[in-house]
Amino acid sequence: MSRIPESYYFYKDLLRKSREEKAKLKKEYTDKINGLYDEISFLKEQISSQHTMIEESINYVMKLEQQLKTFDLEISNEKKEKEDNK
Repeated sequence: MSRIPESYYFYKDLLRKSREEKAKLKKEYTDKINGLYDEISFLKEQISSQHTMIEESINYVMKLEQQLKTFDLEISNEKKEKEDNK
């Protein structure tokens, strides 16, 4: 039986190190991607909350405008009635 060349062990060790580095890089990549997904989910929640807040604010402003118009009409009617009574 012949002896295995020394270069075989060198390349075998190099291949093992390369596989370990590949696994490490894959784990780092996966961790970064998962972190980005988490951040995107958080941002989506924030945007949704802001959208809801803006929608509620617009509805509130519209309600106030309607109340102002109603109040203005009541004042106008009262003035008109007072002028008519004079």
